[in-house]
This record gives sequence, structure tokens and C-alpha cells, in this order.
Amino acid sequence: MSDIKRRITITVDPVAADYAEQLVAAGRAESVSAAFNAAILARRRREHQGLALLRERAAHADPARVARMRAHIDQQARAQGFQVAAGE
Repeated sequence: MSDIKRRITITVDPVAADYAEQLVAAGRAESVSAAFNAAILARRRREHQGLALLRERAAHADPARVARMRAHIDQQARAQGFQVAAGE
């Protein structure tokens, strides 16, 4: 974590606040702020890992298969009354 911090104000559910305080009391977090900081950074890390996996898989996708799948999805969308933009 960074040594530079920025103060913000958040409103959380009581159960979340209680849990953060329990983490501090148990010595598993330095402070309530540290507990919330760790949680949001963990979420950020999971999202970035998920995007990286998605990009890696997309890089290895078979273009012909993707085109067939998109055509099928477009057909289903049109059948349900949705407009499908050309080239999408």
C-alpha cells in the first residue's frame, strides 16, 4: 500500500463497519481504514486479473468462430425486435 493517503468519507452498512472493527481488534488490520483499503484493493486486483484473462483468451480466439457466434447473436437479437448495428 502507498504511504500517501487521501482522506475520504464513506457510509457503510453496520455489519461491514462491525467486521472492520473486529479485524482491528483481532490484530488482522491496523485500522478500519486499512481494512477497507485492503478490501477495495483486493477487488481491484480481482477485476484486473479477470480482464487480463479475458484479453488473453480473446487474443487466441478463432476469428471465424467469433464471426459465426456474432451472426447467431445478431439473428437472435433481430428475432426479439432489437436493432443490430452494421459491423457490430
